[in-house]
Parts: sequence; C-alpha cells; structure tokens
Amino acid sequence: MRTLLCNTLLASALVSLSACAEQGVRPSVGITQAEFAGQAVQLSDAQGRCALTLADAAPLTLDMQWPCRFSETPQQQLRVEYFRQTPIIMVERSEPQPAPSRSCLTDLQALRLHQGRLEAAPVSRIAACGPSQWDQKAFVGMFDW
Repeated sequence: MRTLLCNTLLASALVSLSACAEQGVRPSVGITQAEFAGQAVQLSDAQGRCALTLADAAPLTLDMQWPCRFSETPQQQLRVEYFRQTPIIMVERSEPQPAPSRSCLTDLQALRLHQGRLEAAPVSRIAACGPSQWDQKAFVGMFDW
C-alpha cells in the first residue's frame, strides 16, 4: 500500500512539473496578422527577433524579441492611429518579471507608413503589463514629424 501511495504521489508530481514546464513556452497570444493601409501585414519569428512583413516586401526586423503582437482595439482588431494623415500601428511584447513581482517589462515599437515607406520608431521600454490601450502619444511621440 505504501509503495502504491509513493508511486501515485511521484506520478502526480511529474505530471505537475510537466504542466508547469509547458506553460513557459506558450506562443504569443494576440493578433500577428492583419490588414494595414489596404495591405497584408504579419509578424513572424526571425531567429528569435520579431519581424514585420508588409505585403510582399522583405521582412523588417524589429528591436524586440519574439514573440510579439500587434496592439489591438477592444474588438480585437488591429489598432491604427492617424497623425497628419499618416497611419501608425504598434507592435508590443510583454514579459512578466520573476516572482514575487507582479509587474512586467513591455517593449513598444510604433511603425508608420509615411510617404509610401514603412518606418519604425525606436523601441520604448516601460514597466507595465500589456496588452493595453496605449495612449495615442505612444504611437506618435517617437517619430520626427
């Protein structure tokens, strides 16, 4: 009886450890494909970095690690902000900090379609957990206008 109980406890512990290990490898949840300015846009893994492809153009490697996601509206659509008639999107990546902290480090990188060219702003690193409804200034503020 004692051996059966020990084996059962050991098996339960192994299953629990396996489940915990799998949780750390989850892919990004959120939008990684959408339409931007009438063209297909997609995020992908480029050797551990986040890369954005607009239509059939070559991928643009962003200044953040994979996985990443697009900032989205409350209706789970790609969020597009406009400033001076220029469409701007945001790519984000949040990483929880080790326990006991309940905070995250989040990378935000805005991209605009300006005069027919896709331009990336510098990355902003903030201490907040995403995804969130970032202020429009986060989309606009890192570009030279």
